Amino acid sequence: MARWTLAVGLALLFAGSSESAGVKNATSAISADMRPIRMVITLIEEMKVQCEKDAEGDLAAYDKFMCWCQTNEKEKGKAIEDGKAHVEELNTFLEEAAAKEGELKTLIASLEKDIEEDKDALATATATREKEFEAFQ
Repeated sequence: MARWTLAVGLALLFAGSSESAGVKNATSAISADMRPIRMVITLIEEMKVQCEKDAEGDLAAYDKFMCWCQTNEKEKGKAIEDGKAHVEELNTFLEEAAAKEGELKTLIASLEKDIEEDKDALATATATREKEFEAFQ
């Protein structure tokens, strides 16, 4: 970068002035009656000021992005912790649901057995009543 700047400065020196070299900088303090070394020094000073302005802008952008990164990291970290807690709750729920399913299947099997026994008892009672009714007539 320094070599390039020096080359530009020397090109300006040999061209005679910044306007004749094709460089048009409205804010430049370089004039045609300056000595060549003064022109280079002025260019370097202007570059220094511009670099400082750019550095301030970069620092502001850096601060903004770092704030976003820290905030985002906290939010995502909390979301991950909440998600892990929710997964644990769901695992617990699944275990409880599986246990409840086993209980209900046992209860259903028991009730189906009771229903079959009741149907057999009802059929026996109906047959007995029909025989008694025929005997009664």
